[in-house]
Amino acid sequence: MSDRTLYLFDGINKSSVKAIIEQIMKVNQFDDDKDKKEKDFKRVPIDLIINSNGGSVYDGLALINVIDNSKTPVHTYVYGLAASMSLLIAVSGHKRHAGRLSTFMYHSVSTHIDGHLEHLKNRVDETQRLQNIYDQYILSKTTLSIEELLRVQENQRNWYMSPDEALSLGIIDEIV
Repeated sequence: MSDRTLYLFDGINKSSVKAIIEQIMKVNQFDDDKDKKEKDFKRVPIDLIINSNGGSVYDGLALINVIDNSKTPVHTYVYGLAASMSLLIAVSGHKRHAGRLSTFMYHSVSTHIDGHLEHLKNRVDETQRLQNIYDQYILSKTTLSIEELLRVQENQRNWYMSPDEALSLGIIDEIV
């Protein structure tokens, strides 16, 4: 199967992650079939090229679930911007790369809230749950500390990072 280079260049939403999820699943099925038939079969990685300003946490987490469970390695490459939810997707790669001119950005999960008081309370609780998922995931995949994330959340709106800083924090494995 030759379609192993995928692109995430749009905002993260159902339609932008759908094709990526479908292709990762197709490649895994193809590789599973080959693995059963060929004794020395070696899976060729899937390359996910990222240049995105982020978007829906729910849709991004769907893609991350698929990447995490992919038997075929998914390598992420940031060539441009990996901001907000696309930062977490970049971090999810089995191997993570960035171009020298790339930019990374972390910020707190945001939401739009309106409605009755009980609905507002429920939405705040859900946003906090999503923030906890986001932060625990990034902490588990990098050398970032909880103190660094809390400091950013309290003092900055957006935390922009260069590839060198991303490398030093374990966000990426290599600058290419």
